[in-house]
Amino acid sequence: MLPKQLMLQVLTQEQYAEIEEIAYRLLEDVGIRLQHEQAMEMLRARGCSVQNDRVYIPRHVVAWSLENVDKNATFRSADGSKEVVLGQGQFLTHNGGSVPNFEDLETYRRRPARLQDLIDGTRILDALLNIDVIIPLVGPQDVPDELMTITSFEAMLHHTSKPIGGAAVENPNDVRYMVELASACCGGKEAFRARPTIPILASPISPLTFTEKLTSAILAIIDSGATFFPLPAPTMGASGPITMAGALAQQHAEVLASIVITAAARPGASVAYCSRINPLDMRTGVSWWGGPDMGMAGACATHLAHRNGLKSDVYGLCTSSASLDPRFAYEKLANALMPALAGADILSGAGTMDSGMTATLAGAVLDNEMLSLIHHILRSYEVNSETLAFDVMKKVIQTDDIFLGQLHTVRHLRDGTIWFPTINDSITHADPEADSGVAASAHARVVDLLKSSQPDLLSESVCTELSKIMEQARRELVTS
Repeated sequence: MLPKQLMLQVLTQEQYAEIEEIAYRLLEDVGIRLQHEQAMEMLRARGCSVQNDRVYIPRHVVAWSLENVDKNATFRSADGSKEVVLGQGQFLTHNGGSVPNFEDLETYRRRPARLQDLIDGTRILDALLNIDVIIPLVGPQDVPDELMTITSFEAMLHHTSKPIGGAAVENPNDVRYMVELASACCGGKEAFRARPTIPILASPISPLTFTEKLTSAILAIIDSGATFFPLPAPTMGASGPITMAGALAQQHAEVLASIVITAAARPGASVAYCSRINPLDMRTGVSWWGGPDMGMAGACATHLAHRNGLKSDVYGLCTSSASLDPRFAYEKLANALMPALAGADILSGAGTMDSGMTATLAGAVLDNEMLSLIHHILRSYEVNSETLAFDVMKKVIQTDDIFLGQLHTVRHLRDGTIWFPTINDSITHADPEADSGVAASAHARVVDLLKSSQPDLLSESVCTELSKIMEQARRELVTS
């Protein structure tokens, strides 16, 4: 549990209330663009007004919706035997997902991601202690577009025993097959519905737009029983206001609209609060993940989520650096520490760089190290008779002894009272040329981890069922 004295507020409660008020006004006075007849009729039946494809959502409908969704969110392993529950006072992390490019393990250059990269990435993430949840790291470019989301999810299932999440989806076919694959691993569709193993993500289009295909995917998620993670990603200065307060208000409205659709479609369905606000670099026209605005947005969004009793999944481990240089480290640490100190339930971005466009396994190792450091900060310090150590000091001082020889020192050293790095742990500066640096050490760690053999983590019968599902998906979805 994050100690209250460490809690980063960023804004006052009055300022958060102002942001929420603008979000409500956006929904009431401006409305959302909803291009899905069934969803429009559901919202009309709940008291929303509809004009063409514009739906206006009164605040009493938002209030009803917030009262009629399940605000719990859980990630489980493929077989359902392990789980992490958001909102239990833990600081949790998952990797970035569906990244199109990959830092080659031999050349260290960026190239299009492949299916083997997804497999290697899953194995590395599975081995890193501070990565709690794994989602498909890359969108492999060597498989048909129609199968990219499904194939990456299926490949991931074979190579981790950690809790998992689904990839972000854009159409209902991806949802249907992802749920079939997940169900095959946990005992069937009824078992999945009773105890879903994966949340599934879908992104409302900023500003405040829900296309027919996207809304069909959202409704498929809700109907499946999986927790819906709405993933709005307003780009500051492009698809959202350039000011943080305005971007937060728009994103809040997009999340609330997603919750209204969820509650209208299936009261009691599970939903979370996600934030993917990102600034625009006006010099290049691409997203800029390097500044502290990413972390500040995640921290503020966490407070907005918690004001409404929702669990937060926000950006944190973000950088615009395209290599494992010092900038990679200081941007990521700053952007991760702020939402962590704000009490974020789960943080995204591990294993990515280059503004989320490139996956990096050595970077994931460094992220794991930074997460270890953040966990140490969040522990704060206990102040009690044991840690105040009066008796130890009295003994050492009066007997002219040393603290190094005290059991108190050994005991607290072993319980992690002082943080130490685990990679490139140089203990001397006598030979600086022998120090290869943390990036080289991280690359070496990746090579060592991939050398170890890993059997398929699924049973033969489950693997057979997954193969059948994938073959059916190929026949149905691949057009050429």
